[in-house]
Amino acid sequence: MATIFLVLALYLTSCTCQFTDEMQSYDPECLYDEVFHCLGGGCVSQAKYCDGNFDCDDGSDENFCSDHLPDEQLCNQTHQYMCVDKKRCIPDVWVCNNYTDCDDGSDEVNCTTLPEPDKNSTCKGFVCDGKRCISNLWTCDGTYDCDDRTDEDIEKTCRHALLPHTVNDGLACREFTGLGPRSYKCLDYSFCLSQDQMCDGIKDCRDGSDEGTFCDKWHTMCSNFTCGGNNTACSPERDGPVCVCLVSNSLQQYNYTTHQCEDVNDCQQARPQCSHSCENKNGHFVCQCDHGYVKDALGYLCYAPGPEALLFFSTRNDIRYVTIKSKQQVTIISEIKQAHGVSYDGRHLYWVETEQGHQSIVRAQLDNIHNSKQVLVGLGLEEPGDIGVDWLGGNIYFSDAERGNIFVCHDDGSFCATIHTETSHPKFLTLDVKHGLMYWADWHNRAVIMRARMDGTQPEVLVDSLQNFATGLAIDVPNDRLYFVDKTIKVVKIDDKKVYSLFEEPFHHPYAIAVFENTVFWSDWTSNTLQTTDKLHSSSEKRNVLLSLDGPVFDMHLYHPLMFNRTSNPCEHASCSHLCLVTSNVTHVCACPDGMEFVAGVGCKHPIDYRPQYLVIGGGASFTRIEYNTLGNPESHATYFDIGRVQAMAYDNVRDVLYVYDGQRKSINYISMSDFSLGLTHLFIYYGLENVVDMAYDYVTDSLYILDSGRRIIEVVSLRTNQTALLYRFRDDEIPVSLCIMSDYGRMLVAIVESEQSSEIYVDSVGLDGEDRKHLILNNLMGPYVRLRYAQNMDVVFVSDEGLGVIDFVHPQGTGRENFRELSTTIASLAVTDNYVFWTDRRTSKIFWSDIHEVTHKIRRIELSIFPINSQLHIVATTAAPSADSPLLQHPCISRGACSHACVQRPHPPPHHAPNNFTMDYRCLCPPGLLLNGTNCTTVVSCKEDEFYCHRTNHCFLMSRKCDGKKDCLYGEDEEGCDVAEEIGTGTCSSQETLCNGVCVSKNAICKNEPASNTSTTTCSPTEFLCTNDSICIEHSLVCDGHVDCPDGTDEQPASCDTMSCFVTEFMCASGSCIPINWRCDGSEDCVDGSDEVDCVNKTCSPGNFQCFNGDCIDLSKRCNQEPDCSDHSDEDGCEMTEGFEAMEEQPQCQPWEYTCERNKSICLPLTARCNAKVECPGGTDEDGCDFRCAPHGLFECKQELTCVAKKRVCDGKNDCLDGSDETPDACHKVNKNVTWHGVASYPAAQCRSGFLCDNGQCVEWSDVCDGTPNCFDGTDENGLCAVGCSSHNCAQVCRATPRGFQCECAAGYRLLPGGGCQDVDECARDVCSQRCHNVLGSFVCACHHGYALRSDRRSCKATRGTMSVLYVFGNAVRSIFPDYKVRLEYHNAAIATISDLDINVRKNLLYVASAPSEKLIEVNATRDDITITNIGRPTKVAVDWITGNVYFVDSTPSASCFRVCNVQKKRCAKLQKLPSDAQVTSLVIDPSARRMFYCVRRAQESNVRAASLAGRLARDVRSLRDCSGLAVDTFAQRLYVAETAPSHLLRMDYDGNDVKTILSNDRNLQAPHGLAIFEDSIFFLSANTFKLSRCLLHGSKTCEPYLYLRSDANTFALRHESVQRDDIMNDCENFVCSNVCVLDESGPLCICDDGAISTDGTCPLLKQSQLPLFNGWSQQDYVRASHFSYTLVIIVLLLFAAYLCLFLYYHFVRRPSKDRAGEYMQVRYENNASGGITQLGLDNPVIEMPTAGGIAHEFVNPLQFVRDVWRQSFNKSSRPVGTAGLVFETPEPQDFSDTESDMDVRETKRIFRN
Repeated sequence: MATIFLVLALYLTSCTCQFTDEMQSYDPECLYDEVFHCLGGGCVSQAKYCDGNFDCDDGSDENFCSDHLPDEQLCNQTHQYMCVDKKRCIPDVWVCNNYTDCDDGSDEVNCTTLPEPDKNSTCKGFVCDGKRCISNLWTCDGTYDCDDRTDEDIEKTCRHALLPHTVNDGLACREFTGLGPRSYKCLDYSFCLSQDQMCDGIKDCRDGSDEGTFCDKWHTMCSNFTCGGNNTACSPERDGPVCVCLVSNSLQQYNYTTHQCEDVNDCQQARPQCSHSCENKNGHFVCQCDHGYVKDALGYLCYAPGPEALLFFSTRNDIRYVTIKSKQQVTIISEIKQAHGVSYDGRHLYWVETEQGHQSIVRAQLDNIHNSKQVLVGLGLEEPGDIGVDWLGGNIYFSDAERGNIFVCHDDGSFCATIHTETSHPKFLTLDVKHGLMYWADWHNRAVIMRARMDGTQPEVLVDSLQNFATGLAIDVPNDRLYFVDKTIKVVKIDDKKVYSLFEEPFHHPYAIAVFENTVFWSDWTSNTLQTTDKLHSSSEKRNVLLSLDGPVFDMHLYHPLMFNRTSNPCEHASCSHLCLVTSNVTHVCACPDGMEFVAGVGCKHPIDYRPQYLVIGGGASFTRIEYNTLGNPESHATYFDIGRVQAMAYDNVRDVLYVYDGQRKSINYISMSDFSLGLTHLFIYYGLENVVDMAYDYVTDSLYILDSGRRIIEVVSLRTNQTALLYRFRDDEIPVSLCIMSDYGRMLVAIVESEQSSEIYVDSVGLDGEDRKHLILNNLMGPYVRLRYAQNMDVVFVSDEGLGVIDFVHPQGTGRENFRELSTTIASLAVTDNYVFWTDRRTSKIFWSDIHEVTHKIRRIELSIFPINSQLHIVATTAAPSADSPLLQHPCISRGACSHACVQRPHPPPHHAPNNFTMDYRCLCPPGLLLNGTNCTTVVSCKEDEFYCHRTNHCFLMSRKCDGKKDCLYGEDEEGCDVAEEIGTGTCSSQETLCNGVCVSKNAICKNEPASNTSTTTCSPTEFLCTNDSICIEHSLVCDGHVDCPDGTDEQPASCDTMSCFVTEFMCASGSCIPINWRCDGSEDCVDGSDEVDCVNKTCSPGNFQCFNGDCIDLSKRCNQEPDCSDHSDEDGCEMTEGFEAMEEQPQCQPWEYTCERNKSICLPLTARCNAKVECPGGTDEDGCDFRCAPHGLFECKQELTCVAKKRVCDGKNDCLDGSDETPDACHKVNKNVTWHGVASYPAAQCRSGFLCDNGQCVEWSDVCDGTPNCFDGTDENGLCAVGCSSHNCAQVCRATPRGFQCECAAGYRLLPGGGCQDVDECARDVCSQRCHNVLGSFVCACHHGYALRSDRRSCKATRGTMSVLYVFGNAVRSIFPDYKVRLEYHNAAIATISDLDINVRKNLLYVASAPSEKLIEVNATRDDITITNIGRPTKVAVDWITGNVYFVDSTPSASCFRVCNVQKKRCAKLQKLPSDAQVTSLVIDPSARRMFYCVRRAQESNVRAASLAGRLARDVRSLRDCSGLAVDTFAQRLYVAETAPSHLLRMDYDGNDVKTILSNDRNLQAPHGLAIFEDSIFFLSANTFKLSRCLLHGSKTCEPYLYLRSDANTFALRHESVQRDDIMNDCENFVCSNVCVLDESGPLCICDDGAISTDGTCPLLKQSQLPLFNGWSQQDYVRASHFSYTLVIIVLLLFAAYLCLFLYYHFVRRPSKDRAGEYMQVRYENNASGGITQLGLDNPVIEMPTAGGIAHEFVNPLQFVRDVWRQSFNKSSRPVGTAGLVFETPEPQDFSDTESDMDVRETKRIFRN
């Protein structure tokens, strides 16, 4: 027994030092976490594990994959064993090791017997090579020891022998078991030998340490050696005999001092005796369990009652948990980015995502994972590893190996701090929260495991003897042990740092570990399983598979409520302001976030003048800010602003203020960053904005620059004076999309789309004063979305191009352009800081960023859950306040307040370029409506009719003083252009004329420097201007507007413009140009400077309110709230506008699983179509870059040559490809290597439109070619023929010298021809103008039709006078609605059922209404003397010829349908042409100027557009359509517009049906359009099932928008405006003789009879009375008869009156005088009735009673009253109208208004008349 105890004692002593001096030679690349350790040595990246390629030399990285089989040939070549089912290739040593490694168990078949050695053989081991004898231990160990390799023959040797050892080395050899014969460890740890194998004559240890000189005395050295004490024994050792204690009831060890066996403290053994804590007693020990646990029956195991424990684990793309007893597996979340560390605290699940670019710390609630997912830390992470939860302090700890730190954050990510301790490359970590300790794996010139308090203090090395970088740290707190992986699973006893192996053999590839109760859990990468074993009795027999998986597990965490005992919490009552860190079970430390300082009694505070640097992110009304220089939760500062939708932002680094453009409410708000969390913004600009796409702040002049793409302008706001001024207006149809301010240069860069028709985009440099514009970048831009940001610290501009998917950087002067990153995402917004470039993806809620100084193209990203997935995120970076010693802060705009309103800097060299020659200049600007006078802004004076205006000095002078030889204007403008050879006195010109070159011209004419040529035959209208040398007429509004429109420049001559006056009918803008006076204060800015809308009374809403179109005011917050608060719905107009500039529509996006063709992004193909050797995209882009030669053989393909290069030669610093393509960043990325060269991206040749294409595919600006400095990476832009390139050329316009010779180019507006010539481009063919277009050399000029004038955009036209209103039909009523939404009832008739159609004669103010159910056509006039036309069938569609007054309509009478025309004034109608019985006319329009009608006829399933003359002749098909629902005509351009449904689109064609073009389709406002009308630049239409009248532009981008919201669902409409119907057409029917209806035919006026026949002599035969149309119930013949009767009656009355007059004269002058002479004198007085109304029939009595002296009454008749009564009564007797027989007419009794008592009634009057 004594001998046994002696052996046991020696064993225990040796166990404490068995890992001493075990440091091996390390491969540093294999010491990190994310690697796979090859079974044959070495390692590969974790991403290469099971990727289909053999990266390990032995192929072990592909031997255990679930999705493909290992290579059998490689398995044999590497001397491994292929399982019978071919699914796995395993090392030879795994065969017959009592553990099944093959799925079919073939590795353990026939392993039960061992061939007996030959008794007669002298070799006690294995014989090979004929006679060589080796130890049996050397067989089947994976190493060839025999030349004939029979020692490793898997079939003959290793398949039939049970290996005599359980492990392949002696690391875990237990030399003293205390229970039997001891074992011996080889000195080289190669094997563990039994006592019989020592000194047996055969070398078993590879170093021969089992055989040696000591063997001479091995069997006799204990013979004469005595051990004292009882129960002791002697055991031989290499160095001599030793004493060991024999087996007893307690563990004992031999004491050489006392020579006795003494009790051993069982609890101090490395291997645990108890499941939890151990208490040593005299000769025995007692096990204790932590609070809440229960003991087993034997009293040494501890179990947790209550709920089943959950084992959380992370795989590559998901996180799961499994219940450890019932083994129920649950996938918590999937589709995550390379999950690693995972932890759970009972409330939240925490995990680490490590995929490149997605590094983040995330948490979520277990019961609501997807809705509660939150990124706690995103920015600042490089290589996060493990995570631990401090459930007492409410913190999380995590490591970052790349940054070399361990960090702690509050568990919501709101505060983060760096743990300052001895870290170098920390990866795995775990926490002992109960004792305030943390453990982590690190690298300090060697692999170690460290320990420290959780505040980082008291760091120390816990394990120093590691073979590899430790992984899978797990703390067993109750047992005071730390488990980790070092090739195999090992354990360190924490109090004395004793390390031991959990198993006696290395089990495959363990990685992650967890410990709970009596069980150790770990993941095995070889078998992709979760396995368990007993931590007290660990051995291969105790090992079990908990769960089989389909991939490796990266981290594990076990949760049970008992593990989180919060009864003692040092932080519970702590008063820490930010972070409380537990340091023991009773102590804590308060910590401050990075960047803050701890102040006693106060807490954490920022240093004085500290301003954090934020990245502000906004989407919709949601905002957050991230302090990008520190760690933290990007959503912890989330808030909501009181705006509608953010579309652009700018940061004021002087005031620390954020400016936000609200694209929904079209306002700019601002908020102080100190109030960010409140979200309460202040209104800054609320009027006049249309579509702001970018803003920037200039700290030098304290100005905010605003880029309004909708208005095509740049405005500047002086924040010192709060005054806004127009800085720059872009010419023509340019579309600005982005800008950046370079304050150091006094310049800005602007990205501009060339035109709405062209997708070409370029970047221009413009002074901050709006002058000195010049091209900077013309090439390598695809657009349309380009963003620009200036990095002041690097003095470069970053340019993002979404079309090319790149971010480049370029010097502010445009030189040295290089690629920064190539992207696979869209780029919605861009921001630049000192160290990072940030951008957003318009399709996701992710933020992307990359380190500016990182040589590798590493891209990071983070997804923000507070924003919806499809949010349009906008970002801006805050910057530090300007340095106080910057010379730019002494700019006159700020230091002296140089200008009264707005002050901007002029371009200048940056101070760091010319510190000794640095000057700053400025320019003053004025708000709209004010003029600059020196440095002050003043109002524009108003001149009288007899005065001229001095534009330069803003004052007036008399016309008579023009050209009088004296300067009346300060700068002599009144004397410019007055020098002529022979002067004519001013007195010869009238008051409305002025002298011009010796000739009197109208005061409104433009005086040109030279006399006008009389050779021009061009005649311009009174509202146009004739260019002198080009015979081109331009709009008068274009004259003197600061923009040259005439090719000869005569419209902008200073001599004329300085004193130009506007017409009486015009308004003069503050800029000097003239516009129609009706445009003043109409709500639309028509002056270039907007001065026509200054001080207008129609702007009545106060700040903070939105003005509805009808003038009402509502709170601005109600704008775009999805509720119509304005009665006209105008507060909801434009709310669905796509962000950004409106000219470019968003391209359709393919799904993530589809491939997008590069040249037509609307084509989406399956990913399998990429590189399938079949061209399916335009230009074959789906096959670009595909490698069919080299890649299948594992080689790299050179770009421009048919050469394959070995991958190991790629990115090795040497050009193996002649074109150098093997050394580009892209090539290095393919082979996972870093490159230090920061090259220039190669662009498609098509993108090099205006630059030089290098031989390597790079495109550089022409300014960089032949300048002596190579800008092409291959140097092909220099040398060659640079010196003589243009010495001899044939270029018509521009010659470029290149190394290859000269290259010709043409100016803008020209195209290059073969041979170097240039040809003018006809821009007018691209619909650049809305109405008329004049093509001139190199450009074009737009003009307008009669009645319209050109707007300030120089493209669109606007009516010169009047207000347009819309008439629409609803039921039996016609209403009109105006742009201000005032509604008026125009007509209502309850007697008709419904109104089918309407049209209007605008100038005569006659409305025509057709009602098919009532069979009526009604003319409604202003006096409401309506005329109803009947007996004309069933009128449906109606159209008016406004020249002749004819009304055309469709008679839809079944089986008799036809076209008819009526002239209401003449009471005549006629049939024009018959229609097929099954035809339905769906639309009808008239063009009197072309004398044509157009109509749509629907028959069955087909529709035809047809045309005919206005006489109904020459009918013909124009176009066949599917379903025609509306027609409109452009009478000036003679174009026909057609609306079609199924699908909905608008077509345009000429009157003959040719030149067909689809002008609009797939627009959300184009929903089953019906009814069309054209006005100004737009086409109007109704949308089905809506209350909207929409309009679309007819030129440029042809965008659509709702125009008016109607009060009801209208079925038809008409536009009322005098410009809609031309007034420049003569009426040829006016003097044409026709008895029926005169129509304007193509051949001239024609007379059309009732039956449609054409009368040659102007007379038509009479029809039957029943066939005649009735006008108010009368036919035309009735009107003729009534007229004849009236004439006859008038003659009779006149004759009677003459007779009466004769009698009257006879009576008074002949007979009466004779009587009077005999009687008394009597005076007669006539009193006429004052009422003259013709409606009072028979109410006046013409008989007058004359009393006499004798009392006899005399009666006299008033002749005038008598005649009037007779006239009235004749009408009362007239015959009734035709068709009124049998009707009873009730006539009211006449009232008697006579004032005499002897008036006679009607019968008496008749009696007198008869007598």
